[in-house]
Amino acid sequence: MRRLKRHSAPGFSLVELLVVLAVIGIIGGISIPIVRMFSQNDLQRGARELHTVLRAARVYAATYNVNTAVIYQLNTGVMDDTVRRQTVRCLQAAAVVYQLPADMGLHKGKYVPVPKFGAEFRPFTQGHAVLLDTVPDQTGGPPGLPVYARMEGGEFYVGENAETVNIQNSLGMTSVPVYLGHISPNSADWEAEYDETASVRYLGHVFNSAGQLSSGGEAQRYRMLFAPAPDRPREERMWSTLPLTEDDVLVKWLSGDMPGGVMGMLGVPIEIFRSTGRVNMGSL
Repeated sequence: MRRLKRHSAPGFSLVELLVVLAVIGIIGGISIPIVRMFSQNDLQRGARELHTVLRAARVYAATYNVNTAVIYQLNTGVMDDTVRRQTVRCLQAAAVVYQLPADMGLHKGKYVPVPKFGAEFRPFTQGHAVLLDTVPDQTGGPPGLPVYARMEGGEFYVGENAETVNIQNSLGMTSVPVYLGHISPNSADWEAEYDETASVRYLGHVFNSAGQLSSGGEAQRYRMLFAPAPDRPREERMWSTLPLTEDDVLVKWLSGDMPGGVMGMLGVPIEIFRSTGRVNMGSL
């Protein structure tokens, strides 16, 4: 009796299919931590850059015996906060400026860009910002209150029904008058070239000639949070052992009713000590 030859059907056998699915599962399990690792690297790199700028401003102030400030640029318009579900503002770029002396006529007291840093604001790492929030008091705690304040010559809009606290007493910043116009090296031209419309106020940390933080209130330490921007997906802004898609879970956490170790913000606190001007990178 002749035996019929078997012809293998195209495609995977059951064993091969199980192996392929297992490999896909392993790759998927590895890729998520890798993506998070890269985002964490961006976060740390951006925080280090801001930390370096603040330290450089402090050194410049003490070296050249002149008040020096790190000023910040607000994001354009309001931004949707994916955690709080409201509109907020944040800081997205920084520049370094120093204060002109009293013998500069109409320019006196104004801040102008530091030559070595340049006149342009340097954006923070893409997708990241300094949050205008008080930093959580404990690991896994919800963000503090939004921080905004009325400044000379303007007011920050914060969205509807937002409770706020004073920006000086919480973040150590103040309103810094910055002159962005051209200043001639010829002193006879100073008055003629002065243009008041070129003077703009920015939020900033000011270091005096002794290298001390001279802005802010009376606290000895100020903290601000460098973190993924408010409009980034929740998964990029928080760690959690619970599904972040469940709004009731998020509301419970924001109200402080969630036990510790369940979820928390991602970010790097940057600390500035008033009496010494020392700048540190902390952790949540």
